[in-house]
Amino acid sequence: MAFTATFSSQDGEPRDVYNIDFSVGAGVRGNQPDDIALVQALFRIVHFQLGPTRVPAPPGDSAIDVDGKLGPQTMRFIVNWQRQAKGLNVPVRLDGVFDPFRDQAGLSTVSKTRYALEILNREANNRCRAEGIDNFAELPRDPDIPPFLASALLDRRDVARKYQGPGAL
Repeated sequence: MAFTATFSSQDGEPRDVYNIDFSVGAGVRGNQPDDIALVQALFRIVHFQLGPTRVPAPPGDSAIDVDGKLGPQTMRFIVNWQRQAKGLNVPVRLDGVFDPFRDQAGLSTVSKTRYALEILNREANNRCRAEGIDNFAELPRDPDIPPFLASALLDRRDVARKYQGPGAL
């Protein structure tokens, strides 16, 4: 289930971030509808609700559905995001999977790479703040996201269920 966590920003201020409980991507165990919808909603903010970005949407895509379904369009966005980030020398895995992140700017304990979802959060949050809009902060109250995602984002905690031990899966 997608959820909201609070981390300290670089300026020491607490900031909300959005995380997923289980991995999203082709061939992984997880792919919960609210986790998928969160990834889709963050892509929508970054690519279609803000000005031009250094990480453009996949060629030919002019929108993304926030429906909680992992289809070809969502996979294009995930793979595109990872490729573009890697091209900007961000150490991410090119595996077509978004994993829950453990902490802000932290590295995966296995691959020693950045979490693509944390980078997407940071891009959405920082660009919304720079452009003076509150789409990121107000995501749980956005009338255009599915009610199941809005409800999930009311859950506030620090750790994804994936990292809470074997009984959490």
